[in-house]
Amino acid sequence: MVEQFVTLHCEPCDACRSEAWQHVVEGRLRWEEQSYCTAPLTAFQSCDGGWGPPPPWVRERIVAAEGTVRLAVGGPDGVPLKAVRAMYGLTLPQLREARANGLHATPVEAGLLRWTRSGPRG
Repeated sequence: MVEQFVTLHCEPCDACRSEAWQHVVEGRLRWEEQSYCTAPLTAFQSCDGGWGPPPPWVRERIVAAEGTVRLAVGGPDGVPLKAVRAMYGLTLPQLREARANGLHATPVEAGLLRWTRSGPRG
C-alpha cells in the first residue's frame, strides 16, 4: 500500500530539497521519499512511501545516490530464485535473465536478499 501526504507545491528553486531512501522494516523492504521547500512564500512538503521496491523514478534517485550491488542469482552462491522473484515481481523470462547475468540491486535490497539467502542470525 502506498502512503501519500502532499501540501502546497511550488516551482523548483534553490531552496527545494528532495530525499529518497529504502530500509528494512520487520523483514520487509520499505521505501520513502520526501520533498520540501523552505522558501518563505512557496513552502511545501510532500511525502510518499510504500512496501517493496520503489517506483522507477524513486529507485533512480536511490541508485544515483548509493549505486548498485551486483548479485548472483540462483545456484549455490546466489540469491534464491524464489526470493528474487518475490521481491521484484519478475516474470519467468526476467528471472532467467537475472540468473544468467546477475541482478543489480540497491545496497538495501542486496542486504535483504542476502539475509534471505543466509537466514536470520541471532
